[in-house]
Amino acid sequence: MSSAPGQAFDDLRQSLHEVTRVVRQRWRLSTIGLAVVGAAAFWISQYLPREYTASSLFERRDDVVLQNIIQGNSPYSFERLKSTMSLDMVGSRALLRGVISIGLLPRETLTSPGALSDAERASLESVLKQYELRADVRLVHSSSTLDQILLRCAGNDPQVVRALVVALRDNYIAESRERMHEILGSTRSFFAGEVERLRGELARRESELRSGYDEFPGLDPTDIVGVGNRLELLRAQRDSYFQRKAALEAEAAAREQFLQTAAAREAEFVQKYSPAPTSSPAGGVSDAVVDEAVRAVKRELVELVTVRRMTMEHPQVRALQDRLDALESLRTALAETAPVESPPERPGPPPGSEVLAQWQAQQMRVELELDATRKQLTVVSRQFEEAEERLARFESLYEQLVAKDDTFRDVLDRRAQLSQELAVWQSHLSGLERIMTAETGERGTQFALIEEPEDVTQPTRPRVASVFAVCSSMGLAAAVLLAALAELLDRSFRSVNQVARSLGVPVLACIGVAPTPAQRRRALRARLFWTPTLSLLVIALLASASLAYTSLRWPHVHRAALERVAGALQHAGVSGLFPVSPPTGEVPTP
Repeated sequence: MSSAPGQAFDDLRQSLHEVTRVVRQRWRLSTIGLAVVGAAAFWISQYLPREYTASSLFERRDDVVLQNIIQGNSPYSFERLKSTMSLDMVGSRALLRGVISIGLLPRETLTSPGALSDAERASLESVLKQYELRADVRLVHSSSTLDQILLRCAGNDPQVVRALVVALRDNYIAESRERMHEILGSTRSFFAGEVERLRGELARRESELRSGYDEFPGLDPTDIVGVGNRLELLRAQRDSYFQRKAALEAEAAAREQFLQTAAAREAEFVQKYSPAPTSSPAGGVSDAVVDEAVRAVKRELVELVTVRRMTMEHPQVRALQDRLDALESLRTALAETAPVESPPERPGPPPGSEVLAQWQAQQMRVELELDATRKQLTVVSRQFEEAEERLARFESLYEQLVAKDDTFRDVLDRRAQLSQELAVWQSHLSGLERIMTAETGERGTQFALIEEPEDVTQPTRPRVASVFAVCSSMGLAAAVLLAALAELLDRSFRSVNQVARSLGVPVLACIGVAPTPAQRRRALRARLFWTPTLSLLVIALLASASLAYTSLRWPHVHRAALERVAGALQHAGVSGLFPVSPPTGEVPTP
């Protein structure tokens, strides 16, 4: 079992040695396979169909005021524009309108306003199939008032793809504005009907309210709503001042009580929570950790007692005291176990100075807060007295107005409700009319172009990396296949190990080919033949790869170069080697 890893390593080394030997002996044949198959693959890749993609990014912003008016008070809504966006932009009818806009079909193709007929659908399918057109739309960002829309089209002609993106976008914007005009027109008629209905009902309520009260000169029943609302507002304001005043009085009393007992509790607090003598540095890291924990507990205890004004019997304070006692006991135990000899201590601040400074700082802060609280209390007290006086005056006025029968108050309430509804509907109608007068298409829904479709020059499919990976893999596979076939069909012995494996007997050495003059002349002729042949094949491979790369990365440069080469060959009397228009997947633009 112990020799298994060594045996595996020997097998791997033997395999690598065999592979190296085969590559060294069959490199000419492998180079031929790589160059021929790779060059053919790169040349054929120029004839693969290309796909070009163009995209446009724009935003649609709905007017917030107009949207709220229509959505809250009308059966019409702008949400329909968003729910049908995909159908309106890349649906069958939208695609047919876009194809007609860019001139691929005559305008007489679209005859019916509803669903597409069989003839219209067949015409659209033929154009889409000819140019391999595809369109999709998605929302990059969507909210209640703002949508960022990305429209993308793909096809085999870059000019057609870019023109179709622009046409679909412009048609959608125009159709959206037409729909918005329809929504605004229907909404205006609906608003006008509601205003007329409320005006008639309000006129009847006015006559009912005034009838029977002409004998009371100087009394205006319509003032009861305003006085009642004002009375409730003054009561709420008076209650707010009262609550604020009570809260400030409680805060001032608490701070005064703390300051009165601060002098008596200062000495006791400092003595009790002053830091105990620390052990010498020989105590190690444990003493420093315990000291830091003790200081943290003391700071938290000071915070609870001073800022949060907790008593010494509070559960949190007692828990911190127990924790502090435990830490003090631990520190004492560590001090007893420390070595006897220790270096002299350096002079430091007296015990309790840190706690005393914290206590004094908290006491000063409480004094400043008490002063500010008293000033606020003075202002709030004056405001409370003024609110009391205003409330008393308005209560007397309100009692004079409401000393009437319940029916009168009901009529007043209904009349006030109708007035409010009429005012709301009139404001909606006036705002809608102003918007429709001032070019409603630019107010209700605004469109802004974020990214214009760029000039499409490079195909998106196939990609350069994919083409080079496939063609290189085919060339390498051909090289490996030819080397393997040559090795399998070769019956000669080229090494001692090969002889030993073939004969099954141990072989110490073998005799190679004797380097005679005839053998040297044969090797020289082989070099003179193989060197230019392999060089030409490698050059052909590099040229095919360069043409494939330029056809994908710079199609116009590739087309111009091949046209020049084809023209030169035709002038020299050679034709048919290069197509005048290389197959880049494009078709002439109509």
